[in-house]
Order: sequence, then C-alpha cells, then structure tokens
Amino acid sequence: MPPRFGPSRGEPPATAASSYREYAAPDTLRPYIECFWTREVTPSATGVGVAPPHRVLPDGCIDVVLAFSEHGDEPESAMIVGTMTRALVLEPTRDPSCFVGVRFRPARATAFLSLPASELTDLRVSIGDLWPDAEAVREALAASPEALARAQALERVLTARLTPTAPAGAHDVDEAVRRIVEAGGSLGITRLAPALGVTRQHLARRFAQLVGVSPKTFARVVRLGRVVERARLVPAGAPINWSALALEIGYYDQSHLVDEFREMTGLTPTAWRSVHGG
Repeated sequence: MPPRFGPSRGEPPATAASSYREYAAPDTLRPYIECFWTREVTPSATGVGVAPPHRVLPDGCIDVVLAFSEHGDEPESAMIVGTMTRALVLEPTRDPSCFVGVRFRPARATAFLSLPASELTDLRVSIGDLWPDAEAVREALAASPEALARAQALERVLTARLTPTAPAGAHDVDEAVRRIVEAGGSLGITRLAPALGVTRQHLARRFAQLVGVSPKTFARVVRLGRVVERARLVPAGAPINWSALALEIGYYDQSHLVDEFREMTGLTPTAWRSVHGG
C-alpha cells in the first residue's frame, strides 16, 4: 500500500523543505509491518513560513505516528492512526518537525493492539489510551535527534511488544486483501467470500476486526490509490482524461469516480490535482 505520510499519500507543502524515507522491517516484524518511515519538515524561511494544510489520503493501513519537535527528546505526541475512510487534514505548523512512524500491513496491526481495528477507524488515539506502559514506551523512544535513530527506537519497542503467540496472519482476510489489491480494487465483492469458502457475513466480521473497514470499503480505498497513482504519472500541466481513467480503473463512469474521490479526499479530482498533482 502507498505510504500514509509519504509522497503518494499527500505531498510536502510547497512552503516547506521535506524529506521522506522508508526503512525495511527486520525479519521478526516483517510479517506485520510494511515499513518504518520518517518525514522531516522545516517550514520555509520565505514569507510567513507557515505550511498549508497537509492532506493525508486513506490507504487501508494502521500506523503508529510519533511527532517530535526540536525542543525535546521524547515525542510531543505518540498516536495510533486507525484505518481511514476519508482524508486527514493536518493543520499548519510554524515549528520544524520530525515524524517517525510504522505502517502496518493490512490486517496485521492487531497483534500489537488490545482491541479490534474497527474501534480505531478514522480515529487518532494516544498510545497512552491503549498501552498501559505508555510512559515507559515514550522514554524508550527518546533516542538521539536523528530520524533514523528514532525509527530504530520504535523498531525496538515493537519487537519487545511482539509476543511469541502473536498470530502471523489470518488466511481468509490475508487472501481477500491480496486479491483486492491485485485487482486494483475493482473486484466483485459479492463473489469474493464464496471464492474463499466463507460467507459474506463472516468475511465482513473478520475485516472489521482485523482491517478496520469492510471488504467493499477497503476495495474503494485501493481503487482511490490507483487513481492517485495514475494521475501522478501525467506530467504537470498536461490534461487528464478523467472519463477514460474512470473506465480503465473500474468506475461506472466519470461521475462515479468524482463522487467517490470527493467523499474520501474532500476534493474533486481536478481540485486535488491543482493542489497536489501539478
């Protein structure tokens, strides 16, 4: 899946210097984690130096996100960001900032949580509300000010939280996720459950528990990602044939694409591209 705080989820503001990097998870965590990532942002010295709002698009994943300022070693905030069904708009900041996070694979974050993924959907929850040892975790995350060292500290925290009995996955949900992603979100959901040998109700319950959204919603998010990915391949200033793109990716027509895009991002495709796509 595309990175939630990386270039494919929402670009760094034009008035800021931004550096986004991804780091592979170690072997013990790789079944659960797609990657660790860091994003360092420094507002521009020109003008007022305030970045515009940063729009983060849904990606079907759960993240742990740490926000650091230049004024302290421990994270200013440590949040678990649930699976999103609509865009998250981050407010501007005047302070230099460093975000460090981990992006879990779809359906795998619950190995580190104490509640179903559906209880976090479209929410940002402090780790203090979910992890009884949150204060010790925050102290463990007080690494050097280097972004990589902070990501390595988060890696150690998650490795310590992984129990020997943690499930490595659920075959029915994992296979459904794989098929939806492979199809780019354009998959007949009514036929998916029977193809896996389970009922639609069973698959819906398992998706709510492990992914945080229904199979249909997950497919819509994946399809949105394909639209964004394809739109970004078009050179800045060149027109996009949204009608042809809609049919190619699996929407009924352009109106269907526009309605779903607006519902999940808060913008029409044209308005989004004027801000983010050139």
